[in-house]
Amino acid sequence: MKKWLFMLLTAVLLTGALAACGTSEKKEGGKEKGGVLTIGTEATYPPFSYRDKKTNEITGYDVEVAKEVAKRLDMKAKFVPTEWKNMFTSLDSKRFDMVANQVTITDERKGQYDFSTPYTVSGGKVIVNKKNKDIKGIEDLKGKTVGTTQGSNYAAEAEKAGADLKFYKGIAQVLTDLNVNRVDAAMNDELFILTELKKTDYKVKAVGEPFNENEMAFAFLKGNKDLVKKVDKALAEMKEDGTLEKISKKYFGENVSE
Repeated sequence: MKKWLFMLLTAVLLTGALAACGTSEKKEGGKEKGGVLTIGTEATYPPFSYRDKKTNEITGYDVEVAKEVAKRLDMKAKFVPTEWKNMFTSLDSKRFDMVANQVTITDERKGQYDFSTPYTVSGGKVIVNKKNKDIKGIEDLKGKTVGTTQGSNYAAEAEKAGADLKFYKGIAQVLTDLNVNRVDAAMNDELFILTELKKTDYKVKAVGEPFNENEMAFAFLKGNKDLVKKVDKALAEMKEDGTLEKISKKYFGENVSE
């Protein structure tokens, strides 16, 4: 009797171990087909990532590109609204699988994270109050106070230019203070300036030439090579069949993906 019980227990344990191994092999190196791809995004940064005023659904250029990528991976996209200052710490803690929020590829970030191939190419510009005549470009920011979001690429650029930084939750709060001269300047993507700034009532303007050229991509935790490879394949297909250009023209009137 004891021998029979021992054999039965051994069989149960062996079955469980094999099942666990099978699950591990199925998920190894990436996400499963038919599963959920969780995506961190601000949802406060039009036209890239924002909430539709009628439906309250998260939409935008980055969101549509990410949705299409997930679709081609045979997965469902689930967006996780996250403040920019917490975006990378949330990625570090595996709150989501990737970030879709106009993440600029930098050498510093490449040392900590993996990136997909770029899906946006753009540049940054300086924004000032319409009455401001002193600041004509990034070279005039030394000693000035620049409103920005913590951890952003523009915060680093402003600091490099010798500016003092004042941090905000999002671009709307920055522009609100710039509108009443609580800060001297702001910095943002020229695509945002071209498409969204002109729709607002803020008494601000863009000055100077673009001070850099940036490539934006999806960001992943290091070691996620299989998922990155799959996302890159989907992006390549989207470029080849014109889908990426179509999404780009919907939001910007031109192809900003290359």
